[in-house]
Amino acid sequence: MPGLVQKGFRVIAPDLRGAINGESDAPQGVQAYNLQKELVKDVAGIMDALDIGKAHIVGHDWGSALAWVFAALYPDRTLQLVAMSVGNPNGYFKGDHANEQKQKSWYIAFFSLRGIAEWAMASGKLFAEGAGPKEAAEVERPMVEQLGMLKGMDKPEAWTSGLNWYRANAGLTNFLTGSLTTQLPPVTCDVLQLWFTGDDPVCTEGQAKTSGQFVKSPGTFRYERIDSPSHFAPWTDPEPVSASILNFLRKA
Repeated sequence: MPGLVQKGFRVIAPDLRGAINGESDAPQGVQAYNLQKELVKDVAGIMDALDIGKAHIVGHDWGSALAWVFAALYPDRTLQLVAMSVGNPNGYFKGDHANEQKQKSWYIAFFSLRGIAEWAMASGKLFAEGAGPKEAAEVERPMVEQLGMLKGMDKPEAWTSGLNWYRANAGLTNFLTGSLTTQLPPVTCDVLQLWFTGDDPVCTEGQAKTSGQFVKSPGTFRYERIDSPSHFAPWTDPEPVSASILNFLRKA
């Protein structure tokens, strides 16, 4: 973000619903976290509150899925889309990468087990060694500590809102249908899709690389691969990530 601000962009980075450590609204119902019916309205609402008519929409991980949905449903408010790690939700579990992606997403099925998943996350045993290689855990540790990401997260109930993102959008039904959402209209703005080599433990490259099929004229699709040991490359490797984003936005 600092790199974008330095180049004159106004950057808004809100905590979304259910953000961990309890600093954002966290409705109790699962469907309060539905991407298409609820969460996309939060993005539009933030823009309304700040009197922003159109914006460049940038997202990572679940934020990327939400950004894709916003660009599809609010084309008149989206200047450009930058999606990181996660590709278009309509193709996440579809295509040649589908079986591999479902295998990597085993934890999503586990998260559907209410109560059990909360206990496992709060105990720290589910990802005791991290979700990726040790190199990733080492570079991510400062991020976790500085952001206080695990503060107050030793109680099972603290995890429910975050897990509800998965339950509302990536449940067992989604595994079977192949999509994180119901059918979205095509995106018609220019799109930059970034995938990091550190994404590999959880996200196949295929689901990101093939997302261009969901972009229609006058929109264009640009795909870039960035070497990084971490899935959280926007934090651990901000320089190359910012450079790619700035290069894309300058061509608007």
